[in-house]
Amino acid sequence: MTTDDEAMAPWVSILTPIYNGVEFLEECALSVSLQIRYNESTNSTITWEWIIGVNGHGPTGGRTFELANALAMKVRPHIDNCTIRVVNLPQAKGKVDALNEMAALATGDWIALLDCDDTWKREKLLSQKIVVDAFGDRVDVIGTFCEYIGELSGVGPRLPSGWIEHEELIRSNPIINSSVLIRRELAHWEDRFGLEDYDLWLRLSRQGKRFFNYSERLVFHRLHQASAFNGKGRQDLVGLRAFYGI
Repeated sequence: MTTDDEAMAPWVSILTPIYNGVEFLEECALSVSLQIRYNESTNSTITWEWIIGVNGHGPTGGRTFELANALAMKVRPHIDNCTIRVVNLPQAKGKVDALNEMAALATGDWIALLDCDDTWKREKLLSQKIVVDAFGDRVDVIGTFCEYIGELSGVGPRLPSGWIEHEELIRSNPIINSSVLIRRELAHWEDRFGLEDYDLWLRLSRQGKRFFNYSERLVFHRLHQASAFNGKGRQDLVGLRAFYGI
């Protein structure tokens, strides 16, 4: 078995912040461990590190940290050339702080986001790697389509595919959070308006960064009461639009 210290340098760092929803983490972990990691067209192997960041559970991380760490130990022996790290983030005040602390720990050229209650299809990372190989430094953020699971199943939102122009992006958020692949140097979130992901896309689009959506449902996005509660009362789309003058 390849140890964490011997693992190859990661192409992508997967970030999963956890405040609540740890009961879904095992399903999430299975989808990460089953990712197709060999690209036959380029004869290259996709390597990743997975950083699971526990926030809001005190100086030790409590039971949530224990459960996440136990799951990581269970998964590690079945994964070659990839690493899993569970970190407690006692100073993080919410998801934005947690993401920024985790991004500072990341070593991959790219960062992928995956909420602990969502899952990926096996070809998710491979499909995005093909986009990166095809477009090189002309693409900065890559999303995919998604399918809802949980309280609403079998359907997904209508999203633009291919290149996403600024005019499309300002109309609505076209990037599913758990589908995101973003260059590491661009991954910095701001805690304003309760819409940290859309805020980042608008900011990057104004800087001329390029967005692309892969037109396959490669993410299963879970809808449930806890996920709705997390954003309740905090999201201010009107304020965000006024801030950017749109």
